[in-house]
Amino acid sequence: MARNPMDRACELAERGRYTAAPNPLVGAVVVREGRILGEGFHVRAGEKHAEVAAIEDCGGEARGATLYVTLEPCNHHGRTPPCTEAIIAAGISRVVVGHLDPDSRMRGQSVELLRAAGVEVEIERDPVLVSRLGRQNEQFFHYMDAGRPFVHVKLAMTLDGRISSGGGPERITGDDSRHRVHLLRAEAGAVLVGAGTARADDPLLDARNLRPEITPPGITRVVLDPELSLDPGSRLAGGAPEEPVVVFASEKSFDGREDALKERGVDPVPVPDFDGEGRGLDLGFVLDDLGRRGLRGLLVEGGGETVASFARAGLIDKMTLFYAPRLIGAGGVPAVGSLKPAGLAGASGFTVENVERFEEDVALTLYPAEPVPARKGA
Repeated sequence: MARNPMDRACELAERGRYTAAPNPLVGAVVVREGRILGEGFHVRAGEKHAEVAAIEDCGGEARGATLYVTLEPCNHHGRTPPCTEAIIAAGISRVVVGHLDPDSRMRGQSVELLRAAGVEVEIERDPVLVSRLGRQNEQFFHYMDAGRPFVHVKLAMTLDGRISSGGGPERITGDDSRHRVHLLRAEAGAVLVGAGTARADDPLLDARNLRPEITPPGITRVVLDPELSLDPGSRLAGGAPEEPVVVFASEKSFDGREDALKERGVDPVPVPDFDGEGRGLDLGFVLDDLGRRGLRGLLVEGGGETVASFARAGLIDKMTLFYAPRLIGAGGVPAVGSLKPAGLAGASGFTVENVERFEEDVALTLYPAEPVPARKGA
């Protein structure tokens, strides 16, 4: 076994990408003298953790071996017993931890507990691996740090940055791109659109046509609807309460219309006031509310004004842009609506993390960066 066993543990963790929420992604391998004895990953909340699965996979050969695990083992009783107890009971002599757990109940405490029990513990130091592990659990880490969901913006657009021609509901990208979007919904656990998109498209905002083993624990649908205009007879409202639907509206719009939505199982939430500049609802209030509901991730799907409001507020943690090889021109609807920075120096800057191709479409994954400085003309 030439490569770092932590690489394999990271690969295993990925298998829980769409099912483990609200828990983090965790993979583990048990190794002795360069040979992997057992492997495991966390599938979903309530089921055995990666460490326990890997130890059980050893068939009783774990004593004296080394456990590689991508995230610090838990030390408390939740839906399952503490993993630290299982590690000690199995006779594991050494543990290599990929990343400390940001959960305040851990944060190095499990490491110290294992050391006190005579287990040698090392923390992964390879900066490339540590960065990879941090990206892998970006939603969980962000939530533990900020108490709000990780905001991932998705846009499907033409080459000239148009999300529609303005002629009603349209599909710009192909089937493979749309399948990827459904996976992003499953990964996030919550999907948000603006009232205009909800009215024009009457979307379901669910995750469909996924492989049988990908069964997300549920997707919360969110609508930013200042005037409380969501139709109680819409497909979105019709999916509640089995699939939660939360509608954020100005408290001034609560004049009785909310009753019809409540009867359908929709949860209308009054937002105390607009953002103070007449540009929409207070997104900080919205994210705090969703955080209190335990939502770790939020996929923002539009439309253009909604995305612009998140950009203006500096609340975008990640973006995935799907480009179809088409041109619409000036008559199309801009992808980011009314976003008008004060010149290039004030523009929101992003770094490209990944580029993928889906049939004829191209998808860019980006993360926020410092604003790009204005360049002098050639």
